[in-house]
Amino acid sequence: MVLEQVETVDVAAWWEAQLDGSRGVRRRPGGTLGPRGWTAAAATALAPYTTSVHVPYAYHDYRPYGSTRTVHEVNGDDGFVRFAGLGADVAAHLLTLLDEPQLAVRQGDGPTLGSLLRAAVAHPGVVEVYGYAVGPRGAGERVVAEGAFLYALPELQVPEWPHDGPCECTALWDTARERYGVDDALGMPQELQRRTNLWRAGELCWRLGWE
Repeated sequence: MVLEQVETVDVAAWWEAQLDGSRGVRRRPGGTLGPRGWTAAAATALAPYTTSVHVPYAYHDYRPYGSTRTVHEVNGDDGFVRFAGLGADVAAHLLTLLDEPQLAVRQGDGPTLGSLLRAAVAHPGVVEVYGYAVGPRGAGERVVAEGAFLYALPELQVPEWPHDGPCECTALWDTARERYGVDDALGMPQELQRRTNLWRAGELCWRLGWE
C-alpha cells in the first residue's frame, strides 16, 4: 500500500516573514497579549502537530466561485494555523514559553489554554490538546485551545452528538473535569464524540470541543 505524502508547513519561517512584513500593522491599545511576534516562541513547538496527519481538514483542494481552476489550500492559508495532538512533553514546553495572560485565552465557554496544557502534562498519553494559532500578521495574535482528546473511559455510551434521549455524556464530562483536569470551562462541550486519530491509529478517544 502506498501512503500519501504527509504535508507540512514551516510555521516558524512563515511567522518570521509575517513579522518582517507587519511593521506597519496598527494594533489596538489593550487588544494584544504581548509584543508583536510573541507567538514565534511557540512556532517550533507547534509545528510537528500542524501536519496533514494531525489536521487533515486544513489541507484540501477547492474551486473558487466562478473559477475553473482548482486551488490547493494548506494549513494556515486562511490565517489560522491548526494543530492537534499536543501531549505532555510539548504542553510542558509551552507552559514555560507563554505567560499567564496568553495562557488564559479560551475558546467560547471552553477551558483556558493553560488549563488544558496542564491537564496534558498531568495525564501523559491520556489528554491531548487541539486548537489553532494566529501569528503576527495582524492584531489578533494568539494561541487557542479548542478542546481536548481524552484517551479514557471507553466503556461509556454517548450517541452521536448532538443527541436526544438517555446517555452517559454527563458522566463523561464530570470525569473529564474531576479526574483529568479539564476543570475551568465555563460550560459543557458543544461536541462530545468518540473517534480515532491518524497519529494514534486504532486507539479510541473522546473529542471534547467548544465553539
